[in-house]
Amino acid sequence: MSQRATADAQIDTERGVRNRSQYADTLHRQDPDSDDPCPACPEADYRGDADFTDVPIAAYRPHYTLCGNPECFGGDWR
Repeated sequence: MSQRATADAQIDTERGVRNRSQYADTLHRQDPDSDDPCPACPEADYRGDADFTDVPIAAYRPHYTLCGNPECFGGDWR
């Protein structure tokens, strides 16, 4: 199975979050413990100036990549 097919198979949610920056190119899984749009991975922790918004994954998937962090859409770190 190709890398993209594997990543597509792991999407089990319709909504995700992205950084509002014009340079953002990554979709993240929503942190289930947060009331505000916030990624499940630690990206929000080391990017204090980042402002995240809730987005439909299907609409952004053609132009954005999925976060490879295990807490978002990735597998094990290697």
